[in-house]
Order: sequence, then structure tokens, then C-alpha cells
Amino acid sequence: MTKVVDGDTIWAARGAETVKVRLIGIDTPEVGQCGFAETSRNLRGLIGGQRVTLTPGAQSDLDRYGRSLRYVDVRGVDAGLRQIKQGYAVARYDSRDGYGAHARETAYVRADAASPKAPCADPGASSASSSTGGSSAGGAAGSGLTGAWPRPGDRYPCPQANPVKGNEDSMIAHEPGDRYYDVTKPEQCFATMGDAEAAGFRPAKV
Repeated sequence: MTKVVDGDTIWAARGAETVKVRLIGIDTPEVGQCGFAETSRNLRGLIGGQRVTLTPGAQSDLDRYGRSLRYVDVRGVDAGLRQIKQGYAVARYDSRDGYGAHARETAYVRADAASPKAPCADPGASSASSSTGGSSAGGAAGSGLTGAWPRPGDRYPCPQANPVKGNEDSMIAHEPGDRYYDVTKPEQCFATMGDAEAAGFRPAKV
């Protein structure tokens, strides 16, 4: 039986053992990011409470957080691929971004290119309450930022209310104005640097 954590992570019971599983080859919004509830709810509708088949296929057996990396199939349906096809996930963590190829990568990338994206399915997308381009009337509540958002030249913007970028590869957090802020692709976005540090990230050297 399974319990959904979010759009790309589940708990799966195997006999007396319960394992935390990260779906291979997809990425969905984190807690606090736009689209989190929708992607989580969609995965819950696909596999919640059901028997699933867990199949290895990534370059590593575990990710850096100790989660088992597996494809998750239910009744012959690849849940990760279905998330992509329905626009609730993006294809990621594969040979294109340094993680190595995985067994179903070609199908995932093809589905990602063809699928209509649900609002904010891309973890790098801005939240519905923040500006998605151009000028805003002022900074989002609590962010302390004003003016145009995303920042000119920012290739991977976080929501304006959560502007601090957390990069999981380096576990470094970047604030607006940092040297590499505009080219940092975040896995997590935080309202303050304090929040990022509480999550285990360290501030970037300016």
C-alpha cells in the first residue's frame, strides 16, 4: 500500500518495512510553491492507497536524501509518465542535467515536450499570486522586494514571495543580488535566507 507525500515522492509499505520512494526522472513543485497541491492531489488520485510495483532504473539506487529511486507502476500504468503527460510534472534528473540516463528517459522527455503544462507544474514557475513578468505594483507580502518580477535576466525565477533560491546539488542558497543568482536553477524557493538555512542550505559567498 502507498501514501503520497507530494507529486514525486511516496511512502510504500513492503511487508513490515516502509520505504520512502522518489519517482525516477520527474520533478514537481515543493511545499509552498505554486502547483504543489494540484500535483500532489493528482498523484494521490493515481496511486494513493493502492498496490504498486517499484522498479529500479536510475544510475543510483538511492538519492542524496536516502530515498529509493524507483519507477512506480500501478495496474500497468507508469505513474511518473502519467504525471508528465497530464502536465503535473516535468522530465528532469536525467542525462540532460548530469544525473545520467535512466531506462525510460526517452519516453519521459518525449511526453514532456508534447504535454500541456498545468498552471505552475514547472517547479521554477512563479506562483499565481506573484507577477509572471513585467512590472508589479509592489513587492509580494513578506518578500521585501519591489518593482519588476522576475528580475531582468533571471533564467529560473522563484515566486516573488519566496525569492531565495536553494540549489540541492550544492546545498547553497542565493539571494537576489548575489553574483550567480540569475543563473541558479532552484529545486526549492524560500521566503528568507533564514528559512533556507533552517532547511540545511548555506548562504552563497557574494
